Amino acid sequence: MVSVKELKSIDLASFTIISTGIALMFSIISAILLTIVIGITSPSAIGASIYIITTIIVGTLMYSIYNSFFQGFLYNTLAKKMNTIKIAFKDEKEIIKISTTETAIIISMIITIQTILIYLVSVFLLPLLLSSVVQTLMYSGQSMLAYSIYQFMMLLSQPMTIAMIIFGTFIISFIFILLGCYIYNILANSGRGAVVSLSKEGNLTAIDSIDVLKFAIIFAVISCVLNLILGIIALISGGNFASIIGSVIGGLIAGFVEGALLAVFYNFLAPKLGKLKLELIDF
Repeated sequence: MVSVKELKSIDLASFTIISTGIALMFSIISAILLTIVIGITSPSAIGASIYIITTIIVGTLMYSIYNSFFQGFLYNTLAKKMNTIKIAFKDEKEIIKISTTETAIIISMIITIQTILIYLVSVFLLPLLLSSVVQTLMYSGQSMLAYSIYQFMMLLSQPMTIAMIIFGTFIISFIFILLGCYIYNILANSGRGAVVSLSKEGNLTAIDSIDVLKFAIIFAVISCVLNLILGIIALISGGNFASIIGSVIGGLIAGFVEGALLAVFYNFLAPKLGKLKLELIDF
């Protein structure tokens, strides 16, 4: 039995908590791998890695709390004014289709709004930081480097540059999210859609667990195809076949690992931190 649901809103508390928990798990793994690399390449610097690890984990915690909450808030706000994401379920478990245009538009707008806000913050903070850097370089005799940094700062402040950054962010995000949705729908039509376990909690729908293997395969295929497209563009721009092959294989492996870890982390953390809750209504 197929049912189509509309994602009306995201529960901010559960989304922020579970997203932050997953991000922390990834940061811990990254910190461990970094420590191993430092220990192998420069054993004498292993003590300094403790500070690096702490910075990575704490920084991830702070950023993820802000980013997750703000993304959920933006979705809930935009969902009241725009067409929302539609999801087709088979037997209330397998996701067999995701709306393409609506998903690409609303997610691209969220990314673009975040980009604008980051730029506005940088307008106040970046000049102060770069001014100090430029002065230090001038006093130390690095006038050419100081002038290059100054030119770069002036370029970023130009209205045309600002418009290109905002417009480019939206267009690039829209294209790749749209392609990702199309690739997912092709996979789902062949019986390879993501499988999730759902339950009702009042007016909300909770995601109890995610099928790890299917989720990993989806991530791998989408990452592989998108990297292939980027590789073809690079080839047209003067790249070589070796870099394309490396990019495609790397995207396939990285996508599979990332998708598998994401599902594993969710399944591990959901019973402890709380499941992600969504407002899904019949469409």
